[in-house]
Amino acid sequence: MHYFLSVILLSFTFVLNGVAATSGKQEAAFYIEAYGEIAPSQNPQVATAHQIFRQVRAVADKNARRLPKLVVVNSKTNAWAIALPSGHIILSKHALDLCFKNADADLARARLAFVLGHELAHLAHDDYWHQEVEEFLAGNPDAERIAHFLDQSHEAREAELAADDKGYIYAAMAGFPVNRLIQANDKQDFFAYWMQQTQSRVSASHPFPEDRAELLRRRLAMLRQRVGFFDFGVRLAHFGYCEDAVYFLQEFQKVFPGRAVLNNLGVCYLQMARNTMKPGRAWFYWMPFQLDVETRAAALTRGGPITSGQHKFLKNHAGEPEAADQYLQTALDYLQRATQADPAYVPARLNLAMVNLYLGRPHQARAVLSEALQLAPDHPQARLLDALALYEQSGPDVDLWPSAVARLEKGLSKGPAWEYNLARLLTARPRPEEANRHWNRLTAEAATVPDGIRAQICAMQSKIPALACLAKPARAAVQPPWQWPIPSKDAPPLTPTLRKKYFSGWESIPFDWYKPKLYGFIHRNPNADVEVLEMNQFVHLLAAKGKFPLKPSEIGQYCPKPLQIFPVAQGELYHCHPWAVLVQAGKITQIWQVSR
Repeated sequence: MHYFLSVILLSFTFVLNGVAATSGKQEAAFYIEAYGEIAPSQNPQVATAHQIFRQVRAVADKNARRLPKLVVVNSKTNAWAIALPSGHIILSKHALDLCFKNADADLARARLAFVLGHELAHLAHDDYWHQEVEEFLAGNPDAERIAHFLDQSHEAREAELAADDKGYIYAAMAGFPVNRLIQANDKQDFFAYWMQQTQSRVSASHPFPEDRAELLRRRLAMLRQRVGFFDFGVRLAHFGYCEDAVYFLQEFQKVFPGRAVLNNLGVCYLQMARNTMKPGRAWFYWMPFQLDVETRAAALTRGGPITSGQHKFLKNHAGEPEAADQYLQTALDYLQRATQADPAYVPARLNLAMVNLYLGRPHQARAVLSEALQLAPDHPQARLLDALALYEQSGPDVDLWPSAVARLEKGLSKGPAWEYNLARLLTARPRPEEANRHWNRLTAEAATVPDGIRAQICAMQSKIPALACLAKPARAAVQPPWQWPIPSKDAPPLTPTLRKKYFSGWESIPFDWYKPKLYGFIHRNPNADVEVLEMNQFVHLLAAKGKFPLKPSEIGQYCPKPLQIFPVAQGELYHCHPWAVLVQAGKITQIWQVSR
């Protein structure tokens, strides 16, 4: 049987002595008949295997010629997994038992996710040559000579290592702690453990377990380095530099195309679309997007006013540049891929619903939100968006305005976005007295909301002069207590001499993208708790991670104007240009500062 867990069979017909023959071992039915299938309902571990398979399959590369399916068979003496050309992966019960043996739940699931990811990689990339010949050896008088030739082959060995690499990434993207596979467990990593348990042999075509483990250690080290591109992509996106952020996120996408990077790319294109729209379309509704500040790879490493009388924002963008809808279509693609990568991922569904609304597709938006609400029934943003999408479904014969207004009135206590959208719908009917009451009340929030929303509030309210409403009140503020290891504001270009002075002993990760003329470094200090983004020889952004002797309630005293608070998938960003503080689970975890 093929070393490790990858016996790969290709459906083929070979001619021997002029007689055509086809192997039954290439069909799932052969193994089911020989051993018997174990259904998920019959065994909890088998049910777990199917659940893990679905998660890993969602993020894995796909081959258009086959849909991967898992079958667990009741072979209790041999440990193997077989990827068949029909797309079936046959997993023996003994292999499943070994994944759970002497392991806690997380380690067992990581083992199984890697095993299945390894096989999915073979299916996706047609790694069948080696097993074709192995299949041919049965009954061949020259079998011993051909087997010796195979043992000298490096093609199969490279395919195995490549499947290890892909399987590792798939399992990590699906959220499993596969870093534990290459940590010593009872003085053995997973590969040494597997070889000992299965008594597998090593040959030139079957790599040493040490080689497999070393490959994945290098992959993990590379992810630790490259995760900086994801992190700075998120930071750039928050500060509004989405055109630049896209390049950083796409660089990370090359090595880890997981749900978070796809979501954030979608958010960037959504922001770029908003920036291209007329203000009346961009900010008709208040729909906060959700950046995701964490990638699963990190877990391994540890505008102007709108006039009243316009009824639906979907119909009011005639004459806008085509770029807005082009950006929206790109956002749609990324966000759909993010939801496919993880069917239980709520942030991408919320962002996808927003894009559908901007594109004039309220029915599709509500379908996406229905899935989000099944996953998170009480999610306030999902319910807010669903009320807006409901109204947008109104037609000549169906008036859904009363239902949408009732939903928004019921959620007024959940935040100013609910009141803003309620005021918008009351204006659209119109209900001027009711609407004006809400617009006027929103002036108290105007200084803390996004700039485009503030412009709309100040144009619609009648309480104070518009210019006074737009002004952000200044107040005395204490100098922020954090200090950066290098000067940032008004700093001179980073010459080689200055770079050496500031970053001696630091890790410096280069980048150079020709099209946008972006080049520079991500500098990371030895403790990996301070990172500096150098772009085109200037310090552009600084970030610190870790534990800080500050409470979120104390942050406001360092801002000369009211703080703005933006939701992210795992917390909130307290924003006071030029800095922002990430708060998660009630604690400050990161501080960012943009300098240019």
